[in-house]
Amino acid sequence: MTALTALTPGELLPAFEASTRAREVLAEPRNAWRSEPEARRQAYARRHGVGADVLDDPPQLAAELEIALGKADFLPGRWLRLGAAAAEAVARVEVPAGFGTGFLVSPWLLLTNNHVVPDVATAENAQVMFRYRNDADDQRTQSVRHTLEPRRCFVTAAVTDLDFTLVAVTSTGDGAPPGSVFGWLPAIGAQGKILEGRPVNIVGHPQGRPREISVRSNLLLAVESTTRLTYQADTDRGSSGSPVLNDEWELVALHQRGGGLIDGRPVGNEGIRISAIVEKVRTIARAVPKTAGVDANALLTEFLDIGWTR
Repeated sequence: MTALTALTPGELLPAFEASTRAREVLAEPRNAWRSEPEARRQAYARRHGVGADVLDDPPQLAAELEIALGKADFLPGRWLRLGAAAAEAVARVEVPAGFGTGFLVSPWLLLTNNHVVPDVATAENAQVMFRYRNDADDQRTQSVRHTLEPRRCFVTAAVTDLDFTLVAVTSTGDGAPPGSVFGWLPAIGAQGKILEGRPVNIVGHPQGRPREISVRSNLLLAVESTTRLTYQADTDRGSSGSPVLNDEWELVALHQRGGGLIDGRPVGNEGIRISAIVEKVRTIARAVPKTAGVDANALLTEFLDIGWTR
């Protein structure tokens, strides 16, 4: 079985050349936030507790962000614990054509790429392995295997659109949702979760290996559009469908592909913004097609409600 890479129908997506903005951020990441659009800086500050009286005062807002983003690179002790909890929701996805990565975004629903699980037939023949990892002695632990239930819920968007699939996972042995065991990563539709030049963290199964985490030396390089982000991070085939998280372990993107070039060097990775995925699902949820599954209405509503509360 081989690792899946980002596929268009019948061919590999070509490597993309990262934007001028990505080059600028890579050259001076610590100051990248200063040239972010005012609306994005305001959204970030609002999510991080800055008062409303400051948001509309550009000099004062810049001073608050200077304090927050210019401080020494210390992390609270709970950062590791929160990261370990986030990683529990991530699974290796095995399909007939190979494998990728996916993660729970609600008690029942798994999010991955469309190019990993493109249709109901693939989902019906897929398996997901949670806790596929090595312990402190580098020994393989006992993983937990589930199958997918597209008859309950299956929603997808093509590679040329947002390249995601949202699909139900089977229950635990006692009938409980898998999220009751592994937790989930809420898909927060609101913007302001990260600014350019800030770290991203990725949890996945590159080359189908046991769980690996890429942290701290990774940066958000550019917000390319309303749908995509470019970031610097270590990924590989099989990383498709991994969660891209900020330093608070909040979900910011669905990893789609690596291979981005800056001056001919492979540096950039591209992910689908979670805010764009949430908006797409919100549109679908207004008139859920019967083909989306017998429980799609309830499960999509639950998915949206979880993100809305954050």
